[in-house]
Amino acid sequence: MLLRIVIGFHFYKEGTAKLKTGTFSSAGFLSSAKGPMAPYFKKMLDDPDGKKKLCIVETVNENGTVSYSVDPKLTLLIWDEGFADEATLHYDFGSKDYQDELVAQRDELKQKIIEARESQDKSVDTRALEATRAKYEQEILKIREQPQRLEDILEEHKIQLEDWVAANEIELVSHFSTSERLDGFQRDGENRQLAAVYVDSLRDQVDSIRSDRYKKLSGWTSEVTGIWDSYENQVNGLAVYKQAEIAPLKIHRPFDQDYSFSKWVDAVIPWFDTIIGGLLIVGLFSRLASLAAASFLFSVVMTQPPWIPGTTPTYFYVIELVALLVIATTSAGRFGGLDYFLSLLRTKTPQLETEGQS
Repeated sequence: MLLRIVIGFHFYKEGTAKLKTGTFSSAGFLSSAKGPMAPYFKKMLDDPDGKKKLCIVETVNENGTVSYSVDPKLTLLIWDEGFADEATLHYDFGSKDYQDELVAQRDELKQKIIEARESQDKSVDTRALEATRAKYEQEILKIREQPQRLEDILEEHKIQLEDWVAANEIELVSHFSTSERLDGFQRDGENRQLAAVYVDSLRDQVDSIRSDRYKKLSGWTSEVTGIWDSYENQVNGLAVYKQAEIAPLKIHRPFDQDYSFSKWVDAVIPWFDTIIGGLLIVGLFSRLASLAAASFLFSVVMTQPPWIPGTTPTYFYVIELVALLVIATTSAGRFGGLDYFLSLLRTKTPQLETEGQS
């Protein structure tokens, strides 16, 4: 019973913490997965290696080898023919109707100001009306300039991305061209891979290289994401008047799909942890909850199998997994839990049926 409550509290605490922050992401576990199940876990991600985001193009040569290059053509196509055109329709940039509405309101205010000054009506705040009129004048000008300003924003960000690619192209190609050599130089044979991992000094070296590569990759992806975000925010920032009341438009990002499997996992796991934890604490459906939690921990362990050299330690997950199997195979929920009352209902039901037949 105590084991059930303690593990339940752990799950509940983890789940509520994820819900509170709202920033939980399974990308780290999935992208760093190793072992035979690694390809399946990485397929859950939209862009596990960051190649789409970083404009990396793979080319299979005639001899079967893969070469890498950097080409922002797809990104620029999404920005231009995708987002720019969509934003124009979404907000109706340069709308003649909006301009006419604002011109009419501006002229109406002008007439009110003239009448108030001629009649010397002190109840009318002509300064406020002048400020509103000036605002309308600015919005008319902004709507008129929106098509050109949209082209300017697109061109500015095209130059930013192309400059970034030019500055980092050599390092990017080198990074992805040498990615397969990291785990103990596996291209040189299985024995050398095992030696490189099991010898402490070489293992530390491999871990250091892996850490440096991850930091470099994170820096690149952060810089490119910043360019995407800037483009999206500036285009949405062009909206004025009634356009500003429309929900902001999101740019299509091949490397970050709203309805991808990993996003679904990120949304479900916090609630899964919270509900499973709550069920274990109160002892309701304990066996089912334990098996579900054990299955989840098993999937986590399989991202970093303990028998694979160089993986992140997951022994504590294994210990909790075994403990959950113990709870699932015992009557832990009937002691100090709501499963006790469910067991009473199950034992009474056959007796009632027998009495009815007699």
